[in-house]
Amino acid sequence: MRIVNLGWVLGIALCAQAENRFSATETLTQEEAIKYCRELGPGWRAMEIGELFAMPRGGAFRENFSYWSANQGPSDNTVIGSGSEGDGGIIATVGYAFYPKERNITLSPPGKRIAAACTDVPKKLRQRDYVLTAEGTLDRENALLWHAFDATDKRLKYTFEKAEEMCSNLSLHNRSWRLPTLDELYGIVDYSRFRPTVDMKFFGPMMHRYYWTSDTLSSQEAYVVGFKLGSVATVPKSEEAHVRCVSE
Repeated sequence: MRIVNLGWVLGIALCAQAENRFSATETLTQEEAIKYCRELGPGWRAMEIGELFAMPRGGAFRENFSYWSANQGPSDNTVIGSGSEGDGGIIATVGYAFYPKERNITLSPPGKRIAAACTDVPKKLRQRDYVLTAEGTLDRENALLWHAFDATDKRLKYTFEKAEEMCSNLSLHNRSWRLPTLDELYGIVDYSRFRPTVDMKFFGPMMHRYYWTSDTLSSQEAYVVGFKLGSVATVPKSEEAHVRCVSE
């Protein structure tokens, strides 16, 4: 599997002096989790959601725990559910939580009680390197070409199998196309933007719903990325979602 360069997330596992700490219980609201991290000492902070997503599987995470990040969504009557970006009640602010067991990023009420994830690594902004070309959007950091927004009907939705077929049968610029991996698709999420959480200058006004990735949780479920607020979830392959293909 091709792995996207997520070095912008600070390379936590590679930093010899870096330290991460996790609360031993799931008893903290998001505000309490942020305070828990600050009180560990100078330089400590709650992890950003992208940093949590980039952490190695297993490790210090406790099985079946979810962890608060420092991120929150816009306070504008956002409709939330359990990462579904469409089901559930109305709430003024959403917090971003990470479920390591399935690598899900969910949108939750900040008052929900889960665990804290802390780091003493200084926060670093990601420098993106996108270029618009005649063939699509080139991500020079990861040597990926995303097919042009207007090259296909953005409104169409596909089952997982049909999505794979759509990309593999795509006839653009004499290139081979495929579904992006989870790391590749999540790599274009930009939390400085909402509805969609992507830079529209380079990717256009993407639909505020789920897009397929090539990664699967099981024979029945595959990973999707939601571009309304930047969630990650798994859904049955028989359901329909949008598609954005890539080429190398």
